[in-house]
Amino acid sequence: MRPGLKLLLLILVSLVLPWDGVRYARQMEAALRQSERQDLHALAGTLAASLQGRLRLIYRYPSLGTRAGRYDLIPALLPAPVSVEGYADGWPRQSRLWRRYGSGADHFDILSGVNGRVLYVLLRVADRHLVFDAPLGDPLRRSGIGDRIWIGFRGAQGHLHAEFLALTGAGPVVAHRIIRGEYGRRRALVDPRIIGALQPHSGGYDVEISLPLSMLGGPFGVMVDDRSGLGRPALRYGMLSQDPPRPRGGLILASAALPAYLHQLLRPGLRLAVTTPSGALLARADSPLVPAIPAPQPGLLTRLFRRLIGPDDPARISATAPIPGAGRRGVIARLQITQTSNRWARLRDRTLEQMFNLTLATSALALLVAIALGAQILNRAWHRHRTRRGG
Repeated sequence: MRPGLKLLLLILVSLVLPWDGVRYARQMEAALRQSERQDLHALAGTLAASLQGRLRLIYRYPSLGTRAGRYDLIPALLPAPVSVEGYADGWPRQSRLWRRYGSGADHFDILSGVNGRVLYVLLRVADRHLVFDAPLGDPLRRSGIGDRIWIGFRGAQGHLHAEFLALTGAGPVVAHRIIRGEYGRRRALVDPRIIGALQPHSGGYDVEISLPLSMLGGPFGVMVDDRSGLGRPALRYGMLSQDPPRPRGGLILASAALPAYLHQLLRPGLRLAVTTPSGALLARADSPLVPAIPAPQPGLLTRLFRRLIGPDDPARISATAPIPGAGRRGVIARLQITQTSNRWARLRDRTLEQMFNLTLATSALALLVAIALGAQILNRAWHRHRTRRGG
């Protein structure tokens, strides 16, 4: 083979090797992601089977059922306790868990959340004319009653309760429960377990409420008494029946044991979550079981080769499996597993470094051989030139 043709082939090889390496890296990355998807789907099915029919492990109040109805609330999982001041700070800004009750200009929006053992409720009441209770008066004296918030719930012992927040002004509001004393006389006693705060605004007012989960037995609801003036008849709307006030729905909450159970199933790099059949989050476990080790920074050559492959895909690999009820009848919840991208990214980077080093060494060798062949060709050409001049 002629030296010029050999040189051309070596140059082509030195150019083809990096491109072939890029193509191989892309195929390897796609294969890794597909393999992880299959593994996650299989693992999700296995873990979901371990929760089959275990309503009491999944739900705090299994008697309420698994599907949220018109008057049911699914509290959001709040990352920190809420400071009850009547403002929306600390609440999710965008949440599909908001519910609206009432109609037209007379309505309120409600969002609930849980942190630890406390239930938080945020109300946004549309009211063009807020009426406060008469100051320093008996909260049961009809002539001094203004707008009110009613809370109806079934207690932990199974008894129904209805308490009201007397709206006396901006700031803290006090919850009262009504008891009957001697001769059937009614009295309003302050319930210190329920904490509330009100903040008026141009379109109405916001109310924040907190109460311990230990006082609740499942059924729960809120109702608004809207009055046009002190002592006037109330327009009532909300989640309670009116006479007597009884909750029409309840709280769809995870049991206290579910997060701990999910943590037992965790593996490094996995995130587990259990949702309602409709997709609302009940519980999650995403804390690593081993201390996180920071990944080493990729070298310059790896970063250069990664640019040739393309930008990292930020999407995480996830799989979802239904959790069947007893006897595999229906779906009581769903289990979701998410694999962080760190694992396959590190595998890819490690392979890239090895492949890039091999490609670089091969290309360098091919370049050296090409230089040697080029020098040999130039040397022969020079000798021919001198021979012709000497002749």
